[in-house]
This record gives sequence, C-alpha cells and structure tokens, in this order.
Amino acid sequence: MTLPRLAQERAWRASLNAMERYYQLHQHLLIGQVSISATAASPPAPVPAPAEPEAPGAPEMTEADCARHRVRVFPPESLAEATAALGGMRDQDAKRLRPALARAARDDGWRSVPWTVNAAAASAQDPGVGLNPFAEIGPDFDNFRDVIEQLSMQWICASHALNADEARLDPILLLGPPGIGKTRFAHELARRMGTRMAVYSAGSAQAAFQLCGTDSGWSNAKPGIVFDLLAQSDSAAPLLVVDEVDKIGTWARENPLNALLDLTEPETARQYKDWCLQIMFDASKILVICTANEQAALPTPLLSRLDVFHVKPPSVTQRMLIIENCFGRLVASHRCRDELSLDEASISRAAQTPDLDVRTLLRMVRAGFAAALAAGSDRVILSPPRRGPGERRIGFI
Repeated sequence: MTLPRLAQERAWRASLNAMERYYQLHQHLLIGQVSISATAASPPAPVPAPAEPEAPGAPEMTEADCARHRVRVFPPESLAEATAALGGMRDQDAKRLRPALARAARDDGWRSVPWTVNAAAASAQDPGVGLNPFAEIGPDFDNFRDVIEQLSMQWICASHALNADEARLDPILLLGPPGIGKTRFAHELARRMGTRMAVYSAGSAQAAFQLCGTDSGWSNAKPGIVFDLLAQSDSAAPLLVVDEVDKIGTWARENPLNALLDLTEPETARQYKDWCLQIMFDASKILVICTANEQAALPTPLLSRLDVFHVKPPSVTQRMLIIENCFGRLVASHRCRDELSLDEASISRAAQTPDLDVRTLLRMVRAGFAAALAAGSDRVILSPPRRGPGERRIGFI
C-alpha cells in the first residue's frame, strides 16, 4: 500500500463512527456477515494523491508497525523443515498433506491477533478502536457474567499491549451441570471475537493424536486439531473448546492430558508440535475453554492452569430470553408469516420447568417453529419433548 493510499485510508476511517471502525479493522476475522452502514461498507475509490505533504504528527504505518499487531504462528524455519519432511514420505501421503502445510504457510505464517489496535488510529486517540467485544453479550448469558467480566478485563489489557506477542486470554474452566449452555456460550464468544472455533471431546478421546497429530510413520497420519485450527484461521487466537474435560482418558497409551497441559501452559504452547507434519508452531494465543460437570474428577496439574468459574443454571427470566432470542433468529433466517409469534402461555410454562435444560428448550423452539410453518399457523407452541416407554414425562403441560 502506497503512502498516499495509507493517508486516504486513515482519513476514511476517521469519518466512521466507533462501531463501524471496529468492524472495519476486524472484518477479515469475522465469521459471519456484519450489517453496518453503507458508508462503512467499503473504502472510497482511490483518488489522486494530494499535492501537499501530510501534516506532522500523523506518522505513516510501516510494515514493522503492522507486524507489531500480528504473531508469526508458523516460523519460516519450521515451515521449511516440514516441507523437507514431506519429501521423505510416500508420494500419496505427501500429496494428501501438502495442502494442509500450504494453509499454514499463508501470509508467511503470520496471523492477526483480534485484540490488537491499529497504531495510527490509536495515536489519533480513537476511542472506538479496541472495543471490548464481550461488553454487549446479552442478558440471556447472565449466568456467565463472572466469565464475561474476566475476559473483558483481559481483552482490554491485551489491547494495550505494545507487542502482540505479549498478550493472551487465559484458559478457563466452565464448571456446572449438563445443559446450562456452556458450549452455546463458547460459540457466542467465538462469534464476538470473530474467530474460528473447534470442539475437542475429551470424554471420547483415546489418545493425544487428535490434538497434536498422528505420527507421520502411520499410513493414515493426519494433523491434529490445534494445527488445523491455526492453519485455517486468519487469527492467532481462535477458540478451542475441550468438552467434558473431567472425563479425559488418562489411561490411554498416548495420554491426551499431556498434550492439553502443553497447550494451556504459555511457554510450552509457544513451541507446540504437530507430529504428523513434524512442525513446531506458536499456539500460545489460542483461547482454551474447558467444560466439566465435576471439579473433583479433574487432574490437579490441569486444574492449576485454568481459571475456574462455577456456572449456575439460567434463571426463569434468562430462559424466557433464550427462547425469544432463538425464535428471533429463526424468524430472521426463514420465510414466514409476519403475524408469526410465540405462544405466551407455553413459553412461560417451559421457562418455569426446571427439568428442561437449555439444549432441550432450544430444540422445543425449533420443533414448534417447524410445526407452525407446516400447519400455516401464526402461533409457535412449545410442546414437551417426547419420551420413550417407561420414561417420566416432563409435566409442564
């Protein structure tokens, strides 16, 4: 980008409001489409450079400035070693794995960090840059308020770091009974951060290779989740959910706990290794969110690395909001009657029935919505889930 073009870009950004600036700076990370004003939809067409030089006090952004806000996840020497290792594999294996290595090598191995700020905009004292993406998480997640406040403080601190490599969000443990929305909350965090997300089911894991790759000596070797997440992402800080970590199989020959311990310790995560591609890379910025039902079942070394949050089931008010928000998303994404609405009596009964967890509530909303569309009705009625022979019926209706 030329110097006049940089000046033009900066002037264009200065004309946007705070939220528009945030989305423009982070749109390369966003998973979904974000609706903002037509003014912010795209930069103005290039115009001839101004004849007068730019006024002092607004230094141009250099490549070094940009690098301060990125992390080299895949160093050149590691990429070179992995490429050389492919040469020692069978042709069919090398051909199968080469695209994965090419994804890692994008942008010379550099990845953006979502909490960093644009240096020029920050020097202009722009309050919109570095907005806390967790600040507007809705009240239907009030039972996660402690987690949100912790992540918000860490995000704000990280956004003030002079070097992108000096900041991270600490790994956390969401502790609570099944069905209270732990995985749903993780999806919301990933959406707010504008990053990719992957789920690793610790309860069904049999070995560490699912995290750090199968040894390249095996004919069906493939990279692990951690490598794939960073190779495919534009961000150095995607989100990894380790589900049911209290059920992790410590008995396995290749203990997955060791791979997880390395990932949640900053120093070892900086030199994380994928055994399939024989490549070392920086996984220290990944936000690791573990979920568990029982704290006592967690290995002590892992527990000491995690910020533990005890999450309570959502209140009746929150459950009402969860139902209404789910219905709103369905209406926005489907063709349906303008008069279509939720049946107040049935959603009130559902929200006040403690036997119905969040997962079941969402399933009931989707089922009621589909039934209303099929019948041409203007009311979505929430019916209790069907039960098999001999099972206790949930008695809210």
